[in-house]
Amino acid sequence: MTKIVFCADDFTGASDTLATLARAGLNARLYLTAPEPSDDRNDPNKGPDSLDAFGVATSLRAMGVEDGVATIGAIAHKLVGACNGLYHFKICSTFDSSPDTGNIAAIADRYASSVGAKWKAVIGGQPSLRRFCLLGNLFAGAGDGELYRIDRHPVMSVHPVTPMNDADLCRHLGAQGWPKIGLIDFTIIRQGRAALIAEIRRRLAAGETETLFDVSEETDLLTIGEAIREIAKTTAILCVGASSVAEALFPHLSPNTDHPTKLHRRPGPVFAFAGSRSSLTADQVTRACSYVKRSIAPSDLCDPTALEALRAECLSILGDGKHLLVSLSDNRDHTIASHDLARASAAFIAGISHTVKLGFLLIAGGDTSSLALQELGIDSLSFAADFDAGAPIIRAHASLATLDELPMLLKGGQMGKPDLFDNITTLSVSTV
Repeated sequence: MTKIVFCADDFTGASDTLATLARAGLNARLYLTAPEPSDDRNDPNKGPDSLDAFGVATSLRAMGVEDGVATIGAIAHKLVGACNGLYHFKICSTFDSSPDTGNIAAIADRYASSVGAKWKAVIGGQPSLRRFCLLGNLFAGAGDGELYRIDRHPVMSVHPVTPMNDADLCRHLGAQGWPKIGLIDFTIIRQGRAALIAEIRRRLAAGETETLFDVSEETDLLTIGEAIREIAKTTAILCVGASSVAEALFPHLSPNTDHPTKLHRRPGPVFAFAGSRSSLTADQVTRACSYVKRSIAPSDLCDPTALEALRAECLSILGDGKHLLVSLSDNRDHTIASHDLARASAAFIAGISHTVKLGFLLIAGGDTSSLALQELGIDSLSFAADFDAGAPIIRAHASLATLDELPMLLKGGQMGKPDLFDNITTLSVSTV
């Protein structure tokens, strides 16, 4: 029986959760649409039945409430009974969302009701990515190396779609539909497994349906994971959080050593697209030296004449075997809605990737990554290798020859070392 099923609100975090599960020794796969059960339990390409874990990646974090609830409802309907009562709604580690866009509470409520989970356990931090939750308040590291309360974070506090203006996650999620969410703070967690299990059972008996857990260090996750696994023996649970959920639930398994520590690129050029406008991604783009660079205005992606000229230029560069890095200029005066811009970027990325057999595809930007992979028409993704914190290398599985077995990296705006782009080009090329 599958140990856990997850549904992710974007593709960058979904790939990180896929990698986390694979590192723990689980046979895991990430699908772009909810898979149908299969009688063939020995071939993950024919269905999820043989897998220890599987997920479905979506663009929920960019959707309005009505679309988000309808989307998760259609997916979750197919996930009923797929595991032994442990489900995961993978959200961004910075919890960026709002009552109107990417509403975590509304989507989680529909997910939980669809799979029969009566309790939602919200994991508040991920120390491995420098995300910490203390007394219900979220803190996150930034590209300058400093740690900020999320409502003072230099990027997340001014996010163009869902700026985080409240660090108190109980209030943040309360505004989205959970006014009675409870908090289990670090003082309870540090009392140990038995005390935490007793506290959870007391709250469940009192009717609490949503509980936020502090996470300020790795040992907090271990204790929380032990308690949730015990509660899951008798109660279906929807865990809400980033890849910290997988870190909490499966640290006890033997690490999977079957995967290479370094991935070989396919023959062909690297195509990178930076749709994120975070300062960290902007710095990574500036530092990249191994690419032909093209900075484009958002309006060019929505202008058929400019778009065709850009496409022809990019295909010529890649056709010559040169690495190409396309980035959106930081022109915030344009009138294009963020979601429309992400869709236009996705269509552009897909058009290039369908035409040229790339050696590697790199996409920076959560919404852009989510929509691009949906546009590409990939069937599923598997973990290939660790590469950077929160940004593993994954491999595409598709019927289209230009895409099948294509290695790729999807990174959120806040992820990766300064020289991430150039590090991709230094991977050796496979001759197979």
